Amino acid sequence: MYSEASIAGAHTEFGVMSVYATEILLVFGVLMMMVFNRGRLAVAHRNRRVVGLGGIAVMVVMLSIIFADRPLFSSAMSVHILLAYGLFVALVDERVSTKHALGAYVAALLAPMMLGVFQVFIGASPAVTWLGLAARDITQLGESVFVQNGERILRAYGSFSHPNIFGGFLGVGVFAWWAFMAQVKRIRSVYVHRGLTIVGTAVLLGGMMLTGSRSAFLGVTIGIVLMICAKILKKTSKTSIALVMIGVLAIGGSMAASFAAPDLAASIRGGGVNEERSLADRAALYQEFIPFMAQTNPVIGHGIGSYVLSFSDQQPGRNAFEYQPIHNVPLLMLAEIGFLGLIGMLCFMIMAGRTLFTHLPHRNATYALGMGTVLVTISFFDHYLWSSWSGLALCAFVCAMTVRLGE
Repeated sequence: MYSEASIAGAHTEFGVMSVYATEILLVFGVLMMMVFNRGRLAVAHRNRRVVGLGGIAVMVVMLSIIFADRPLFSSAMSVHILLAYGLFVALVDERVSTKHALGAYVAALLAPMMLGVFQVFIGASPAVTWLGLAARDITQLGESVFVQNGERILRAYGSFSHPNIFGGFLGVGVFAWWAFMAQVKRIRSVYVHRGLTIVGTAVLLGGMMLTGSRSAFLGVTIGIVLMICAKILKKTSKTSIALVMIGVLAIGGSMAASFAAPDLAASIRGGGVNEERSLADRAALYQEFIPFMAQTNPVIGHGIGSYVLSFSDQQPGRNAFEYQPIHNVPLLMLAEIGFLGLIGMLCFMIMAGRTLFTHLPHRNATYALGMGTVLVTISFFDHYLWSSWSGLALCAFVCAMTVRLGE
């Protein structure tokens, strides 16, 4: 952390400017790939269009910095966007094995899952500065918890800053595990192969249960439904349209149920008072979004990462921790980078998924569909896919795997 933008002199996590060790490692990795390929990346011709479109989208977002409310702060935040795009391009490189990338992704979740189990059963975990781990303690207010029979139980954070982020990674991990196992050829016994697949799936879903992330669970559920529908519909000219419509209805119905029937939503995960408060806070953020956008330039927005800071300028007087981004990625992007940036990013994602839909119901394409569905679902219920480096890296990974598996 090298600088911070505060709210009325008070700390806010959404004003911290930082560089992650993983970002430095990413830069080193991309440079090495270019060195071994004489100054360029080995992107297949069929994928160059989506890579180019992604570059244009990033350039549009970067240009919005000129008109940002806080140009220096938005410039710092744009580094994460640029590096996420670099991760996407690196993974699209045809020399990178999708099997190894998927296997590494799932393997990297094992240590956080063990830490998550420890957090749930012990109710605390120590801080480890060099690993980026904050201290967790069930006795501290503000920690994300389950409440069962009046008893507070710490939700699994793993190595992430919030259980919902951990849940999103695990949700993608379910489909990444299936895609990885589909490419493993050394296991000759069908029963052993199926057994490992089932055990791995159970472990990942169990980890998701400990995070208590409803958006991740919903994403996995819708993803599985769409995979089944893709198999049933086979390959027809209307398959992609049907799948999109099913997904839209499922996500839209879930959002409506969350706000229209909060008691039902609370009973799904438990927690009662905590769930009602969470839903009330999210509903309030939607109500405040409309007047906030009325004072926003809809073409260019307020600048990357500046939603919370700009909102606090418009409506001062609250405690710094009360200012939160709206829990909806498309709306958050609209407020920060305007219509130009949002359209650019949407075009990039549509192009990344185009190959996927043309190859359904091939099993690799259906697994990619599942991963993409998890992200799309989460984007309507949480903000971290856009507001944090972890979320941006997850998006880059999924988009790259969508392109590669869609082949």
